[in-house]
Amino acid sequence: MLRLSLRLVPHAVSLPVVACLVSTAMAEPVAAPLQRRDFTPQSTDAVLFNPGMGLYLAGGGGLGYQPPADAWALTMADIVYFRPDWNTLEENGPGSGFDAYFGPIFDFWVTQCGKRVAFRVMSESMHSRAKYVTPKWAFDQGVPGVTHRGLYADEQIDPVFWDDKYLDMCCQFIERLGKCLDGREGVEYVDIGSIGEWGEMHLGQHISGRWTPEQLDQTGFTRERYVAAYRRVIDAHAEAFPHTRVFLNVGSYPEINDYAALRGCHFRQDGLTPSGPSANVGKAYYVPYSRRGVVCNYEFHSGYKEMQDKGWDLRQTVEQGLSDPISYLNTNILGPQQWETAPQEVKDLFVEAAGRIGYRFVLTKLRAPSQFQVDGKANGRLIVEHTWGNVGVAPCYESYALQFTLHDAAGKVIAAQLHFPEKPTTLWGPGEEVTERTLIHVPAGTSPGECTLKVAVLLPEQPARKILLGIEGRDDEDRYKLCTLAAVATDRPTGVVYAQGFEADDHGWSFAEGIEGSLDTETFHAGKSSLKLTGTQQDSYNYTSHNLAIPVLPGSKYRLSCWLKVDSLEPERYEPYLKIGLTDAEGKWLTNLQTNRYDTGKLGEWQHLVGTLETTLDTAGGHLALEKGGKEPSVEIGAWIDQAELELLEAP
Repeated sequence: MLRLSLRLVPHAVSLPVVACLVSTAMAEPVAAPLQRRDFTPQSTDAVLFNPGMGLYLAGGGGLGYQPPADAWALTMADIVYFRPDWNTLEENGPGSGFDAYFGPIFDFWVTQCGKRVAFRVMSESMHSRAKYVTPKWAFDQGVPGVTHRGLYADEQIDPVFWDDKYLDMCCQFIERLGKCLDGREGVEYVDIGSIGEWGEMHLGQHISGRWTPEQLDQTGFTRERYVAAYRRVIDAHAEAFPHTRVFLNVGSYPEINDYAALRGCHFRQDGLTPSGPSANVGKAYYVPYSRRGVVCNYEFHSGYKEMQDKGWDLRQTVEQGLSDPISYLNTNILGPQQWETAPQEVKDLFVEAAGRIGYRFVLTKLRAPSQFQVDGKANGRLIVEHTWGNVGVAPCYESYALQFTLHDAAGKVIAAQLHFPEKPTTLWGPGEEVTERTLIHVPAGTSPGECTLKVAVLLPEQPARKILLGIEGRDDEDRYKLCTLAAVATDRPTGVVYAQGFEADDHGWSFAEGIEGSLDTETFHAGKSSLKLTGTQQDSYNYTSHNLAIPVLPGSKYRLSCWLKVDSLEPERYEPYLKIGLTDAEGKWLTNLQTNRYDTGKLGEWQHLVGTLETTLDTAGGHLALEKGGKEPSVEIGAWIDQAELELLEAP
């Protein structure tokens, strides 16, 4: 696990404080560089119980395990996984046992313990002690069955999964199950368990007493019928569980696996060994499909004692699982009660696995100014740069947002800023880093003093549940302390930073090909003259432009304006406007921001073009231009521009 220690590194940043400047030409700003520091939060190895991932406990067929709150197993896993027989839920008819089975599980694990639960309902299981895993009434109503020998039952009757009668009844059951479980609080996921031994993508032909070649032949098995049956069951789950993740136990049927992914299902495999999972599903399916949003899940092939008897290395097996992009891992090498007395090295191994599985976000660096400005009149602005890493083994499958909060000395939140990452969290891949910048708006009237900056990660649509991070500093609301900053009272350096009244020949504006520009002392809005523009412009976006010699501040609010009079314009639909093209520190163009357009329904009138704009967090400079509204059209114009201004309203 990556460990990071806190360090503070002074760093001068090119964020000048611009004084209020008014000029009839270009104005040189007065700049005082702000000092920034680099903060590197300390990482933690703590197990994080986050949505959409985690280790889980094998709960068995029902509520047989009710541990105390301080049980060791609950420190590494907060999901409990159950595998009832279909007959357990509906022995006495459709829906007859739902409440009796699910009620106690939800009451104990979800309501009392605050944990998550997951389910697989099986139609065939050699471990069941019952004769009928699929309810007897299904066979009485015409579902064909075959006789098998179970591990604990001399005789078991199992359904022909590819029979239409079975599929009809099975899909009706899935619909009932969805009405009971879909979207229910505490449900983490549901497995498809309606076809195959234990609901896995095989028929147990390698096990004595289970499906034989003769039984397959007698019941009309073909690969095509098997695939078609699976597709129908997949469809039924997709329709019954629109709000709950559904997992398919994948195997050596690529056409079934792919169809499941297309229908929104996810992948699990119950055969993890020291040499990897059965059918090589990790490299064959988990790796490529995880990039398509498919969540991956492993279960161990054998229990701990059985692995020891076979000479299988447990650490090697765990590492094999974590070498694939898995978000869930069953702890089924031991029963939940057995974990309390498990060897310490086994406990340590699974705690380590719990800290690596799924996504795990860490803030690797924060760059923030040493202080920020506040006063009683204008809003303040604070720009922070933050670098994140995913030190887990899997992608994140939700688009989370960051929420920065600024707290005063008493702990009160004085500013909160939601940040949607430019690179969504679904693209924060394992082992990768991403850097983002955030502008935090600080309300006018904020008092000077020491402030604390914190961050939380959350799903804005469900803000009550915040995502836990792999760093220190977590408070009781799952926010993380990042650094302290000084709020300093100051007179804001706002006001007009560029003003051009076109009173002299050295105005610095250039003209596009086909346009003639000259000072006009007879037609003007204010002062003694304006800039007259005449001609036909054909192969440029603008009529006249000017490169600003002053910096344009990042994360700042400006007002851009000019006065414009147009006497003639052909065609009139190309209404001119004033724009500012923003550039970064290397002069690379970032984006255009503009005023309103000139109303060509009022030709011959002076009109005030004005726009309030927000610069990007990468902005360092820019240029002004009177735009014609497109590059290709040939536009003939006769116009005057006067009193072009750029006014700084708010700045960091």
